[in-house]
Amino acid sequence: MNKRKMEEIVVLYDKSNQGKTNTLRALIEELVGSLPNEKGDIRVVIPNYRVKNQRKQVNIFVATCGDAPFMIEDNIRFFNGKMPDGLSVPMFIFENGGWNHIGSQELLATYDASICISACRSDGIGVDAMQYFMHAHLSYTFVSMWIRLSHLRKKLNVSTTKRKEPDWGRLARELKKMIDEKFARYSFITNNQYY
Repeated sequence: MNKRKMEEIVVLYDKSNQGKTNTLRALIEELVGSLPNEKGDIRVVIPNYRVKNQRKQVNIFVATCGDAPFMIEDNIRFFNGKMPDGLSVPMFIFENGGWNHIGSQELLATYDASICISACRSDGIGVDAMQYFMHAHLSYTFVSMWIRLSHLRKKLNVSTTKRKEPDWGRLARELKKMIDEKFARYSFITNNQYY
């Protein structure tokens, strides 16, 4: 597998059924104002996103899935511009104000991923698998940021009960703010931050 230059990778991790997919779907909507017309897990490319206080535009790749090592490996392939091998999770690109399916290797390979965002399950071997695949398949990252969703929910006092639907948009706005601020500040410093 060819390795590509990555500047940042963000891992939203926690146990199952904590809302990682819902939070990342809300983040996608926060970044571009809409979501692909697809329920459940998705992989998306958002070209030409401008990180706060940076002069350059970057391409953001988001994979909402990460429940098993094979999904994480497919996410890494996706971040590297390769079509995933495993069970198909729909892939989209945000172009000209709308969402289009990514159906070919050629289209996916035309975009380099600057910021990669993935879900990852913390129970079982999810985190170990993510760390292994990051080291094995990504050439390098300037910044990696690991965010435990339960800590973010606690920080923002977002409900964790089944009776009340959590405010996914609020979590997504905080996540976007963290990404913008962290990557604007540490664009050229290698670090591994845990939240």
